[in-house]
Amino acid sequence: MCREVFRMKFFVLKVIAFLIYGNMAFAGVTTAKIERVLLYERGNLVYVFPTGGVKNPPTCHGSNGNYYSFRLDRPASKQTLAMLMVAQATEKSVTIWGTGSCADQPFSETLDYLALENF
Repeated sequence: MCREVFRMKFFVLKVIAFLIYGNMAFAGVTTAKIERVLLYERGNLVYVFPTGGVKNPPTCHGSNGNYYSFRLDRPASKQTLAMLMVAQATEKSVTIWGTGSCADQPFSETLDYLALENF
């Protein structure tokens, strides 16, 4: 009985670990120049269009556009937006990591973090 309980707990922990960390393996990573940044005030959203589109998007990523998105009320959203605008203005590439989900907008991968390349 005790062994079965232990196995069940171990199984549950493995499932939880996969749900938390396993999804990261499916997150898109894109290195490109920024083609366009669109601010949608009513939705409090920023849409980021990398040249060439999003690489390896999650299944929730829809066909209404090939972009990342993030909400403006996220803690570092203003800094993220500033970095994107600098990258676009200087025509530098950025590497964008997605969350692997469409948390902020149901049809686009949510931008997780980014890095300015060769700045």
